[in-house]
This record gives sequence, C-alpha cells and structure tokens, in this order.
Amino acid sequence: MDNADRLLAASLGGLLLLACSACSQPWKFARAEQVMPGAQAALPSFPAPGESTCEGPDGFCGPQVRGGTPPETPASWDQGQVPRASYDRLSDIPPGLPGEDGSGGNVFEPPGAPVLGSAAAVSPDVSGAPPGLGDRLRGASQEGWCRIRSDYRNYYGWPTMRDLWLGVAGGAVLANTSLDDDFQGWYQRDVRSSATDDFAAFWKTFGEGQIFIPAYAGLAVATGFFDDRPLIGGVNDFSDRVTRGYLVGAPPMLLMQALLGGSRPGEHSVGSQWKPFDDSNSVSGHAFVGAVPFITAAKMCDGPLLKATFYTLSTFPAWSRLNDDAHYLSQACLGWGMAYLACRAVDDTERQDRYLTFTPLVTAEVAGVAIEYRR
Repeated sequence: MDNADRLLAASLGGLLLLACSACSQPWKFARAEQVMPGAQAALPSFPAPGESTCEGPDGFCGPQVRGGTPPETPASWDQGQVPRASYDRLSDIPPGLPGEDGSGGNVFEPPGAPVLGSAAAVSPDVSGAPPGLGDRLRGASQEGWCRIRSDYRNYYGWPTMRDLWLGVAGGAVLANTSLDDDFQGWYQRDVRSSATDDFAAFWKTFGEGQIFIPAYAGLAVATGFFDDRPLIGGVNDFSDRVTRGYLVGAPPMLLMQALLGGSRPGEHSVGSQWKPFDDSNSVSGHAFVGAVPFITAAKMCDGPLLKATFYTLSTFPAWSRLNDDAHYLSQACLGWGMAYLACRAVDDTERQDRYLTFTPLVTAEVAGVAIEYRR
C-alpha cells in the first residue's frame, strides 16, 4: 500500500470521527413534572458542564447555592413539582448537589420549611473544586467496567446467540456445498480487474487489527479527560464504543475461526468445507475489524441516508478479501455478521443508559434523590 492510499485512509478516518461527533447527542433537560405529592420545595435542573441554563418557567435559572437567601420559586411551579435532569451517559451526571455553605448541606430551605436533618441525608460533600486526576481515573474505570459488563450481558443473551447461530447455519450452507467455490470462481474470472484490486487495497487497510484496535483504544483513553467538550466528547463516545465492540466481539470471533476450521481459497482440495480445529480462517478477521467502526457510526446516527451510507461502507473491508482471493463468501459474511452483533450489544448498553433519570427531592418528610429507569 503506497503513501497515497495511506493518506486517503487517514482522511476517511478523520471524516468518520467528525461525522460521529456530529451525530452524538448531548444530554438535555426535561420539563418540570409531578413527582411527589406534598413536596415543600422545588429544585431547578442542573446545567451541563460549561453551560448555563434558563430552562425553568419564567426564565428562572436556578437557586443560589453559595450563601444568601434562596431565590423565590416561580408561581407557575406548583408544590410537588421539580424539574428532572435527564442524561444520555453516566459520565454526564453531576457528582453531587452542593450546599449553601459549600459543605454539602441542604441545597436550600423554603421559607417556613422544617429542618430536614443532617447534611449527609441530602447530598455528599462537594467543595466546588474540580476532581483530581486520580478521582477521574477511578470514576472512568468504574464506569467503563460497568459498561463492558453490560455489553457482555447483551452479547451473550438469547437474541444475539440466536442470530449468531442462524448466521453460522447460513455460512454452513455456503461453505459445505459448492456455492462458495462457484461464487469465488465467477468473481475471480468475470469481475476482478486492476481497478477492483486498487480499490480493494485501500479498503483492506481498515481491517488491519494491529493498527486500528490499539488506535481506537488509545483515542478513547486520550479523549476521556476532555469529554465535556462538544467535539472531543463525540470523538470519545465513538472511539469508546468501537473499542468496546472489539472487546466483546473479538473473543467469540477468534473462537469461531478455530472451531469451524475452514481454510482460505486454494489452500486445500476440499475448498471452504469446515474441518473443526484444522485451520483458522472460517471467519474473516479483516471483515470483522473493518466493519466495527462503520457499523458503530451507523448506529450513532439518526438520519436514514447517513445510516445507509455507513452500513454500505462497513461491507467494503469484507469485499476486499473476496476480491483478493483471501477468503470465501461465507467467511467474509461471518466476519461482518459477528461485527454487527458486537456493535448491537454495545448500542443496547447505550440505549439503556438513556433512560436513567435522577430527580432531586426536598419535602417536609424526606430529602434525597429519586432514580427512575425507563425501558
């Protein structure tokens, strides 16, 4: 692969990151909702990092949390109503609710409200100082471990296992009959040309696992410290999902390569037929590695045209292996299919997090935070 092809691959990778950053949805605020009858106070929504909000009715921007008298609650907020802050990612949730005196006490008490008890009953101690590097690393590692466990639960659930074995059954029909050999012979004889070779040489690069797997993992770690910035946050979200797709999908892909025991075109007289543990080419690794970033990008976007574009691009690394006579049709299809299942498991984790809602509550009887999970 010459320098021009490498430059084109790097440019396409940059465009892919920018597109995914634009598709990444920021966290947002919901309108005030009735959450508990008899509530004595209302709390405004929390602002996003680096932002100020005036989301409440009548342009009310929030309580004064550093001393002084609490602002007057707008008349349009009935008792028992509080705004609800909704977050798309666990890392967007604010670390705590600061108190009036900076020591983590009550956020504020409306006129005439009874004392609500100790500061610890309301919120943790938040001094307003930014978290240190060690705190951020611990928080990121805990969140990452939680998400990876959820990815594995989704992948090894019944829907994924069902679809995986349906794909294996379809691959078995292609591999253990003459269909694989017939298709390979037709393509190499009637379709392949110098133009398709040049095009395949470009797309094969995206399937190089020794390049792209550590690159996406390093990008996820490097941008994790700046994910509160819009563009960098989108890049972090994309690279994090791609890395988790490799983590959850690569082990079963490697197992299938060895378990099915298929060989490359021209290696054995039996063609593509499966001979368990005889070889390790039944699933195309290039097809798997090259498809994960594009399928991830497709799942992060809402527009049907953009989704279709990314899904189409995700098939090109698999096609390059057919063109180069390096894999049979069944092997390329299995590589792409296992990449799709891994990305779907990661996307299911992200969709679950979108329905996690934290609502602060301050009443005459209780103070705390309500957690709501919607499916």
